[in-house]
Amino acid sequence: MKDLHKNPTLYYILVPILVGFWPLLLWAMYLPDAKDTLKKDIAAAKNGQSLALEILVLDPERADTVDANSTPANFSYAKAVYDVALKCDIPANKYKLSTGRIRTKDKQKSQTAHLRIDEIGVLQLARFLSLIQYRWGTLQCEDVSLTKIKADAQPDVWTVELNFNYYF
Repeated sequence: MKDLHKNPTLYYILVPILVGFWPLLLWAMYLPDAKDTLKKDIAAAKNGQSLALEILVLDPERADTVDANSTPANFSYAKAVYDVALKCDIPANKYKLSTGRIRTKDKQKSQTAHLRIDEIGVLQLARFLSLIQYRWGTLQCEDVSLTKIKADAQPDVWTVELNFNYYF
């Protein structure tokens, strides 16, 4: 019994039997599991597709993607900030924009801007930054400064100063 593993006849019989069990194991166990997983994945994909269509019905602008490299050269900070502030319910009298001149360095044009927004909430600011950088891919927010407004009745009211740099 000690030398059973040294007997080559055992391997000539045992290995083909084990190799024969492999297709049976696949057919009996793994194939039904794979079919169940496929059915679950198809159902999840259909559910995801219906949710995506609902999102597009509620916010069709999400489908309007813009390639960051093909952004037109007639970018205007005033128009960009106005458009996004309008979507984020930030009135024009609550922000002040000042822009720098267009600079060229190594054949790359850029323009800086400083934006100050008074009385804004953190969620509103996050939405503003997300939308403006989503729409203009080469616009970078380089600095954000938040200053808490001392108001006991409104705990989430800030004055925000943003520094942007846009690359043409």
